[in-house]
Amino acid sequence: MVETKREKRIRQLSELLLGEEKVHLKDAAESLNVSEMTIRRDFNEPNILVSLIGGYVVKKQIGAAELEYVINEQSTNHVKEKAKIGQEAACLVFDNQTVFFDNGTTIVHIIQAISDEISFTGVCFSLNVFMALKNKPNCHVILCGGAYDSKHNNFYPLGDSSEIDNIRFDTAFLSAAGIDPAHGLTCYSFNELAYKKRAITQSQNVVLAIDNSKFGVVKSAFICSLNSVDIIISDIDIPAEYET
Repeated sequence: MVETKREKRIRQLSELLLGEEKVHLKDAAESLNVSEMTIRRDFNEPNILVSLIGGYVVKKQIGAAELEYVINEQSTNHVKEKAKIGQEAACLVFDNQTVFFDNGTTIVHIIQAISDEISFTGVCFSLNVFMALKNKPNCHVILCGGAYDSKHNNFYPLGDSSEIDNIRFDTAFLSAAGIDPAHGLTCYSFNELAYKKRAITQSQNVVLAIDNSKFGVVKSAFICSLNSVDIIISDIDIPAEYET
């Protein structure tokens, strides 16, 4: 069956939500290069993938707590900034490379921006990132397992060894909840640290992909100091104190 233009847009909206809780209607329209009214009209007929609630496109499976969060949320989720970062970072992935992809919504934008023509191995520990990699036709995907952290949608190792120990990376794309000159890179969950830290030590090139809202922010779980990072890609010019 031939996919209609509306069905294609609904599918694209669903793909935009990989790694996202919601996407603002304006950002979704810009990503699909259509008007907001076109997307609103698409929701006049039911579909099984996405809904339009309070000016946001959300997953159909969204729970009651998430729904309340979406309706009450007053700011966007930095979708345009993350898409810009993704386009720039994706240029660092080349044929036959082995690449580590951290968790986080910005990482999903990087994967989506990688050319479908490039053949590479993608290693991850996040279900959202795994789903994005699975959609790349020439990507060999390795999902690092362990116990499942349902709050953050990640796996983490239970022992001292895991699949990642036997892998060396051309590039590791890191995400972080905060970056600070003195306190380095930090995140919310201590469960994330094992895979992040191993990828850093086993990669030839460590790239931090981070939007402007994370600068000057410090969270509880320490990932690494700034001197462990080779490249920082952001939607703004990197402040001088971070470059130093």
